[in-house]
Amino acid sequence: MKLVERTLETLIALSKEKDGMSVSELAKKLDMPNSSTHRILTCLKDSNFVIQSSESKKYRLGYKVLTLSSNISIENNFTHSAKPYMEELAKRIGKTVSLSVLEGESVVCLDYVESKDTSLFMVRTGFAMPAHATSAGKAIQAYMPIHQVQQVYLKTKVEALTDKTKVDFKDFLLELDEVRKNGYAVSDEELQVGIQGVACPIFDYNKKVVGSVAFTCLKTDNAITTENINLLKETAMKISVSIGNE
Repeated sequence: MKLVERTLETLIALSKEKDGMSVSELAKKLDMPNSSTHRILTCLKDSNFVIQSSESKKYRLGYKVLTLSSNISIENNFTHSAKPYMEELAKRIGKTVSLSVLEGESVVCLDYVESKDTSLFMVRTGFAMPAHATSAGKAIQAYMPIHQVQQVYLKTKVEALTDKTKVDFKDFLLELDEVRKNGYAVSDEELQVGIQGVACPIFDYNKKVVGSVAFTCLKTDNAITTENINLLKETAMKISVSIGNE
C-alpha cells in the first residue's frame, strides 16, 4: 500500500509543476530517498504516465493521464463532489444553496439544493445570470486576474437590474478587493429586489478558482449573519478539498 500511496503522491506533485521536477526535487518534496523516487518515476515513464525532458531531464505528467479522465464530465464530477456539502449547509441554515461557475460573461448555476422559498429566486440548474450583479459572480471574479475580470465586465452589457446594481467598473474592482479581504461576496438586492445572496469561492488543486457556492435569502430574513457566513466558508473549503485543493 505504501508504494501505491507514494505513486499517487508523485502524480499529484507533478500535476502542480508545469515545468516538471527532477528526481532530487521530487524526492525532497515527498521526503523519499532518491532511489525510491527514481524507481517510481521509471515505472510511470515506462507506462507513459510521465515523460522526461531530454534537455532538463525533469519529469512531468504525460498525456496518458488524460485518458483516465476522458470519460468523466468535469461538471458532473464537480457537482457530485459538492452535493453532500451543499445539502448539509442547506439543512443547517434553511436556505437555498447553489453551485455556480463562470461561463463566458455569465454565471451559470450547475446545481442547487432548494428550500421552501426557492421559487422566489432566480436559481435554477443551467440558469445564466449576469456576473456583475450576483454574489456567485463576484466570488469567482475576485480571484481572477484583473485583465480577465475586465474582459468579462466590458464584454457584458452591464446594466442596472435594480437601483442597487453597481455599474461602474472602478467601484466593482473595489468591491472585489473587499471580497478577497473578507473571503466572501454579497449581492444585496443587485439582481432582484428584496433578495440577497452570499457566496464563497471554490478552488481546485492548482489553487485556481473554479466556481462558487452561495446561499440565497429574502432580505427580510436577516440571514446574513456571522454564523451563516462562517458555515458557508466551511462548505466552500470542504468542496475545494473534495476536488483536490489542499
